[in-house]
This record gives sequence, C-alpha cells and structure tokens, in this order.
Amino acid sequence: MAKGIRNLSSWIEVAPAPIIFPTKPSNIPALETITEDVAEENDDDHHQL
Repeated sequence: MAKGIRNLSSWIEVAPAPIIFPTKPSNIPALETITEDVAEENDDDHHQL
C-alpha cells in the first residue's frame, strides 16, 4: 500500500507544460488625433493687436 501511495504522489507532483497561445493581432481600430483650434486662437490674437 505504501508503494502505491508513493507512486501516486510522484505522479501528482508532475505539472503539465504551460500552454502558450500565439498573440492575436489587435482588432482595436486606430484612434484619430484630436486637433484643437489653436491656429484660429492665434489668428484672433493678431487681429486684436
């Protein structure tokens, strides 16, 4: 009986190799840059002078 438990414990200690999945390309669309109207603000400043 002790021999059977010994074999069982050595079997339990063995861990399977980790499964490594290939990286999937991202399906997230590219974000657009939000441009502020800085040029118009500068034009307004020049007109006030």
